[in-house]
Amino acid sequence: MERISKDIPNTHCEIQSRSIVTLWDIEENREHRFFLSGFDSPIFTSSTSKAEMNIDKLVDKLLFSNFFRIFLKPTVIRLQEMDRVLERLKLGVEGTHYRSRQQKLQTKLELFLRILTAKLSALNDVGSVISRIFDLFQIPRTVLPPYHLKNDAVNLNAALAEMTSEIEYGKTLLIEVQDKLQECQIHLRDYLDERKNGVETIDSTNDFQTNLLSIAELSIDLFVEAELLKTWTDIFGSDIPYFSFDRQLFSYNDSDVFDVTDDVVLAVRGLTKNYNLGKTTVYALRGVNLDIKDGEFVAIVGNSGAGKTTLLNCIAGLDTPDYGVVFFRGRNLHELGDPAKSKSRLLEMGFIFQSYTLLPHFNTRENVALPADLAGLSKDLKDRIENLLEGVGINQQAKQYPATLSGGQMQRVAIARALTNRPAVIFADEPTGDLDSVTGKQVMDLLKKFHEETKTTIVVITHEQDIANYAERRIMMKDGIITPR
Repeated sequence: MERISKDIPNTHCEIQSRSIVTLWDIEENREHRFFLSGFDSPIFTSSTSKAEMNIDKLVDKLLFSNFFRIFLKPTVIRLQEMDRVLERLKLGVEGTHYRSRQQKLQTKLELFLRILTAKLSALNDVGSVISRIFDLFQIPRTVLPPYHLKNDAVNLNAALAEMTSEIEYGKTLLIEVQDKLQECQIHLRDYLDERKNGVETIDSTNDFQTNLLSIAELSIDLFVEAELLKTWTDIFGSDIPYFSFDRQLFSYNDSDVFDVTDDVVLAVRGLTKNYNLGKTTVYALRGVNLDIKDGEFVAIVGNSGAGKTTLLNCIAGLDTPDYGVVFFRGRNLHELGDPAKSKSRLLEMGFIFQSYTLLPHFNTRENVALPADLAGLSKDLKDRIENLLEGVGINQQAKQYPATLSGGQMQRVAIARALTNRPAVIFADEPTGDLDSVTGKQVMDLLKKFHEETKTTIVVITHEQDIANYAERRIMMKDGIITPR
């Protein structure tokens, strides 16, 4: 086990060292050449004319092709080995089951079964990780064939077709492994259930150990293969670049490149944001394009980790994207200095957060008035603040402090505060996340009511479909990109 485990980082390093792509634009011959280190004959040329060649569109597709050329074979081997071990385990736990009359031995058996089940449970997410990596192959498979890359030994289109077959086989294996994982977990969980299995109680220690010897030996193989597969997917699942570069990443850094119509309050182009966490990179946004019109009620929907909050932070100027631009009311938000961005957030944006973010030493009225105080508008907006307190139904709690309010009441204070300076856009990040379903519905009803009355643009971040249904338009996110519904 130790020897094999040590080989995995070496294999990983080999894949990294061979994951080199070089492009030449040779003016004299009016051709492009591509060096793909994963192939035995690595230099490819294209029969497509120079005028038709779009280099910036090809860079990451070639990287993906090169990566899959190296990654597929060892991954399929790992899945094959795991499939074989699970099949043996499945057969091994069928038939007569055994328990010991000696309590000490029986306790050890039960602990062993729990550990074995836990080891299998730890693999439940492996299928999802590998499947997501396999799905990335759609990118080069779709884009590269028209370019007809080849050399004397390899036609890249033929190699892509071969890799497609390997991936389909890998997906089939993955389904088999996942099914057997589920079956084996059920068998192990029910191993001592006499209602479901024939369970024989054994007095002799030697007989008990002899009857369980085959499962014990299988468990060693299982532990080895489970650890190898988990390590393999951890290496590639945590840092595989899930995103593909878009041409827009090379084009939309200039604010004059695209037009924004007058009815669009927020325009986003090629937005990309990565976070480095030690040796791991999180690809939070991967080239997001989005227009939100003035007066729209929009819900951005996706599971945890989809990139929703990162997108909100970037389009509200709370965080800075690595690439791409955000136009807010006709201005490139990230070309503004910090004072100008802060002023824009104060006067033109309102924020509602899951955790309310009320100042604990301010009472309800003071929290609602805070944006007006910061903007120097508290005298002008005095009547508005009182109307907002009444409008959200917390005028009776105007002098109470957050510690004395319920979750629903605190979120009503947050809504009133977000509306104080008559913002152009309200951003609500999981506004019902800390509320029960009844209170959450009341909060969303209140937001919808204000939208209908004021036509303020509202952008809600949520993972709940019931909350998303309040919006006029729903935008789905997955893995840092906007996906079709």
